[in-house]
Amino acid sequence: MSGRFAPRSRRETRAVVLESLLRSGGAFRPLIAKDAQLTEASISRILTELRGEEIIEEIRHPAPYVGGPTALVTLSKNIAVAGIELSNDRLSFGIGDLGGTIDYVERMPASPQLKQSEFERLFGNSLATMTQWTAKRGISIRQAALSIPGYSRANTNPIFTWDMERLRAFLAEVLEGVPLSITNSVIAQAAFHRYSSTAAYPIEGDHLFLFVGHGVAGVVVNETAPIDTFSPFELGHMVIERNGHACRCGHKGCLEAYTSLKAVSKIIGIAESEVLHQGDGFIEALDLGDDIRTSLRERLFLLGLGLGNALNLHPVSSVVISGWPSLMPVGDHDAILEGLEESLLGGFDQDRLKLSFIAPSIGNDPQAALYYAAYCFVRSGGLEAKAEPQAALGENA
Repeated sequence: MSGRFAPRSRRETRAVVLESLLRSGGAFRPLIAKDAQLTEASISRILTELRGEEIIEEIRHPAPYVGGPTALVTLSKNIAVAGIELSNDRLSFGIGDLGGTIDYVERMPASPQLKQSEFERLFGNSLATMTQWTAKRGISIRQAALSIPGYSRANTNPIFTWDMERLRAFLAEVLEGVPLSITNSVIAQAAFHRYSSTAAYPIEGDHLFLFVGHGVAGVVVNETAPIDTFSPFELGHMVIERNGHACRCGHKGCLEAYTSLKAVSKIIGIAESEVLHQGDGFIEALDLGDDIRTSLRERLFLLGLGLGNALNLHPVSSVVISGWPSLMPVGDHDAILEGLEESLLGGFDQDRLKLSFIAPSIGNDPQAALYYAAYCFVRSGGLEAKAEPQAALGENA
C-alpha cells in the first residue's frame, strides 16, 4: 500500500522519502528514488541530511545482483515514539521504534462508558509511570499518537461524548510539548496494516477497510492520499434489530451488539479478556460445535447485512475485513456474502465486489497507535513539530 503525495516543500520532500522507508522497512537508494519519484541526486542530498540528524542509517548489505548498491537505507532504531489506545475496555500506553518494535507497554482497565474526568485520571497515572520509565533510560519521545473509538475531525464522538477542546487542552498540558496526533481507532488500524511488515495485505488499490473488534468501523482507503486525511465511519451503531440487544452507545439493536468481539465472547463462553490474551489463535483453540458455529454464522450474516447497507451509500469495488471474522473457517465467510446478497443493491456479484480477509492481531494494543505515531513522525519530515506550534495537536502533528 502506498501513501504517496507530490512533495513541494523541504518538509514534504523529506516526508516522502521517510514514508517510503517506513513502508518498505528499508531499501537501496535507486529504489527509494523510484518510489519517491525523485532524482537520485535529490535522494542523495536528502539522505545525507537525514543521516546527519540520525533519523536514518545505512548498513552494509549488498544488493542481490551484480554491480548493485552495497548500502541498505533504514529508519533509525533510536527514534522513540509513543502509542496510546483506548480500546478493548482498557487504556494502553506503549513506546517503540519506527519499525514497530515495542519496548514498553502498560494497560489499565477502562469502563466502556468512561467519563472524561476518569479518562484524565487514568491518562495522568499511566503517563507518570511511562515518564519514569523513559527518564531512567534517557529516552526522548519524538512523536505520540492517541487513538479513540468514534473520534472525528468534526469534534463529535458518538461513543465518548467528551468535550474535545478540553481534551486537547488537557493533553497539551500533560504531554509538555511532545507532538501528539489524535485519530480514530480504525485509522490507526489502517496505519498498522499499511506499514507493518508482518501484515500480508491482500489487495492494492482503493478499497474499504472494515475492522471488527471491540467495535465495528470502516474507512475508505485512498492509496494516493495520506492516512491522516481518511474519513472513518461507524458501522457498529447501525440499528439492525429494533429493541434488540443493548449497545454501549445507549441504543438497542446496533450491529456492534451482535458482531463485536464482546458479543462473540458470550457465544463461545470465553471472557473477552481471555480472547485478548489468546490473540488471533483464540478460535483455533476452540472446539466449535454445530450450535456455536451456527450462531457465529448468524452474526457473520448480520455483518454482511450492515456492510451491504454501507456499500449502498458509498460503493467501492473491494473490501478488506480485519477482525474475528477473518479467523473463521473460509467456508463460513459465505454467511457474509448471504448478508450482502440481501442488502446490497443488485445483490452480491463477485465481478463487482471483491471481498478479502486479513488477520486482526487481536489484543496487540497499542501497536496500531504506535504505527500511527511512526507515520505522523515521517509525515512531518522528521522535523521538530514545535517549530510549527499549530501542528502540535490535531489529526496530524
